[in-house]
Amino acid sequence: MKFIVYRCTKDPDYFIVTDRHHVEQVREAMCPSGGDVERIGEYAEMGESRVAFDETLAKNSIEHQGFYRFEANTFAAVPEAPEMPA
Repeated sequence: MKFIVYRCTKDPDYFIVTDRHHVEQVREAMCPSGGDVERIGEYAEMGESRVAFDETLAKNSIEHQGFYRFEANTFAAVPEAPEMPA
């Protein structure tokens, strides 16, 4: 299976994953704050080494509803470490 990945433009931490058989089901309405979906790319299965999402969950979700939506906090701001008093 090849996963087709989209990202929500107004919520860059939200991703929608589908396959070529269900790509027409991806809609902007799937994004929590509206906006558009932008295609990120198409990726082959990588097994357990995939970091972004669980492929088994994605495949089951795509089979049952045509897509898998998840939130990845990879784009969240990283807080600065507090400074130690001198």
